[in-house]
Amino acid sequence: MKNFNIILLLILFTGCNNDQKKFSESISQKDSAANNNTQQLTVNPAPVFSLGSFDKNTTPLKDSVKGDKIIDGATWTDAEGENTVLLAQTYNDMVNGMQNQRIYAYCFKKEGGAWKRKWLVQDRIDSCEVDATCEFFPQSLTVTDNDKNNIGEVTFVYKLSCKGDVSPDEKKLIMYEGAQKYAIRGFTIIQLDGKKIGGDKKIDPAFNNAPRPLLDFANQRWDKFGFAKY
Repeated sequence: MKNFNIILLLILFTGCNNDQKKFSESISQKDSAANNNTQQLTVNPAPVFSLGSFDKNTTPLKDSVKGDKIIDGATWTDAEGENTVLLAQTYNDMVNGMQNQRIYAYCFKKEGGAWKRKWLVQDRIDSCEVDATCEFFPQSLTVTDNDKNNIGEVTFVYKLSCKGDVSPDEKKLIMYEGAQKYAIRGFTIIQLDGKKIGGDKKIDPAFNNAPRPLLDFANQRWDKFGFAKY
């Protein structure tokens, strides 16, 4: 009888050890799975488009652009890294009695701690005997992510002309998504004596291959600027 009790105790002790081992292994497996998930999230963070703060008076890139004055700008982070866009222009520069005016749009990307130019748009009116105009529409600059691909779209609108009468100005909308350029070109609209003049526009064929939200947004911005009533 004594031997039987000893055998029974050994069986019970062995069973408890096996249960504890299984429980311990289950906890260990759960901990291991949690650690693996944490490591995956750390190694593969999802890129997120976000706008940063911008001050045209203190931007470190203000000496990297041409023009008499920085008109506007923006800073953002997207799947391609940290970016800054600056709009600058010159005011009526007189040469031999002729007016000259220029606009510049620069985009910079930070690489290895240094800012490198990504693209440049420039336009001009030269040797104008009357009134030269080459300027951005105020508050036309936007940086968006309309197609939700975590790459910022830079859009701005400007006008240019050389004239001494009341007539439409040439108008251009430029959009960049990464290094891809899109454009809409045409004329402003003026209302004179109750009649509307101008308003023609031509959409860049590059928009044919762009996500639809980009063209929809470009058309909205085009319609927002360039109407004058006399």
